[in-house]
Amino acid sequence: MKILVVGINTRPVVNSAKKLGYKVYSVSYYNPMDLNADVKEYLIDDNYHGFFNKSYSEKKLIDYANKYAHDVDYIFIGSGVFESEDSKTVDWEAIVGNSPKKIKSLSNKYHTLRKLENIGCPVPITYIAHNYHQLEKYLHEFNTLIVKPIYGHGGSGVHTISLNTTNDILFNLLKNLKYPVLIQEFINSNSFSAAYINREFIAFNKQIIMNNAYIGNITPYKINRELKNIKNTINLFNEVIDYFDLEGMNGIDFMIKDGHPMVIEINPRILGTFETLEMSSNKNLVRYMIENKNNNHHNNYNNYNNYKNKIPLKTQYIKKILFAKERLISNIKKRSNIFDIPKYGAIIEKGEPLTTIIGKNTQEIREITQDISKMVILWR
Repeated sequence: MKILVVGINTRPVVNSAKKLGYKVYSVSYYNPMDLNADVKEYLIDDNYHGFFNKSYSEKKLIDYANKYAHDVDYIFIGSGVFESEDSKTVDWEAIVGNSPKKIKSLSNKYHTLRKLENIGCPVPITYIAHNYHQLEKYLHEFNTLIVKPIYGHGGSGVHTISLNTTNDILFNLLKNLKYPVLIQEFINSNSFSAAYINREFIAFNKQIIMNNAYIGNITPYKINRELKNIKNTINLFNEVIDYFDLEGMNGIDFMIKDGHPMVIEINPRILGTFETLEMSSNKNLVRYMIENKNNNHHNNYNNYNNYKNKIPLKTQYIKKILFAKERLISNIKKRSNIFDIPKYGAIIEKGEPLTTIIGKNTQEIREITQDISKMVILWR
């Protein structure tokens, strides 16, 4: 049996699939040394990672994937493909999860939010600004706004702007945006997500956000203090998954306003929480999703009261992506709690992802981070 995994970083799903004894094909942007695929196609230069925004090409990934897509038994789709306005969708029959067409459709944040409103799901106040003058008008109306691309993933291109921002910085930012853009009310809340697998609610997660971008998560996360009614929230999200007829792995990103969830977006593909969910449950999620696909299982949801989680989570894990604070040379060595390891001696530019760490508490994360700092050399 053969599995193809496509996305910016395929390592978590590839390694999970490899444990099942499959022949695994990876088509990705990154090529960490702990990626255990049998066949690898990737875009990055192992010795010099460069800058993601300049080097990433969704088209190249899809072209590479097309070489294998019709010869494999199963295909898993991660982030970074079929999520932009210019994405060219394909007809791959072996997909475990949602089709490229559905992924692209739901990646239009504005249209998705309007549909969510139509079924009574609470969402932030949202508009589209077609030019600088429209955005400026909304800014004066709300004082603080979230500005984001209509399409996108991982928080790329998301900005928080306020009338208190220095005039020159604000002016340059607004002038250089690629319009139209989505603008939303600012909600003073942490970011959370609900993870679904095979149309089943699995867990709430707290997202770790830096400069509006996703850099990790806490899984599972007890949200009782922030959220007034857990049961109603799960039932609401069940209806969302059902309404969009979502399959495989899916995530609902939300914030909390006055104790109630405000849905921000839907991620209809493999999530960043994949490996922390897998670690916490001690269950191979690739196997679980494949079994569901083979059984053609399409169940209607039970409500919270009679719902039984088939993937019980046992231990909380914290995942954090570390970024290079300066241009550096990576000499990171493999360890049980360090992932996405660059080639020994690779040059990593300032601001680019360096490695991923996973621990059971903040103290462990802090200690691993300190160890990582001793495994890099600043570029002189």
